[in-house]
Amino acid sequence: MALSISQVNIYVEDQQRAVDFWTGKLGFEVTTDLPYGEDRWVEVQPSGGGTRLVLNKADPAGPTPAKDMPNYVMFQADDIVKVHRELAARGVEFTQEPSEQPWGWSAVFKDDDGNLFHLGQG
Repeated sequence: MALSISQVNIYVEDQQRAVDFWTGKLGFEVTTDLPYGEDRWVEVQPSGGGTRLVLNKADPAGPTPAKDMPNYVMFQADDIVKVHRELAARGVEFTQEPSEQPWGWSAVFKDDDGNLFHLGQG
């Protein structure tokens, strides 16, 4: 049996701001943008395809995602130093610059909602 990951949910305060971040700063493409109750069902994915991120509107009355630890979502780069430089030039804020770890290279960036993500190179 072969399994793959098709979607990962990211909870955001403002869906349009999240769309602007993922498309404008990371170069993702919107694959789905439909009405969903009072909000929208929005999916974005890397321009070359792959796992889609679902930009879910966070419930203001519900729990908030942790802002101190990165999500268990890691983006892979062939050249982490180059990708870091390009993303930083687009306004992506890094909380951890690229550094060599025992398992490979790692950096941490955050989206405009404060969600943290890994950027790795193995």
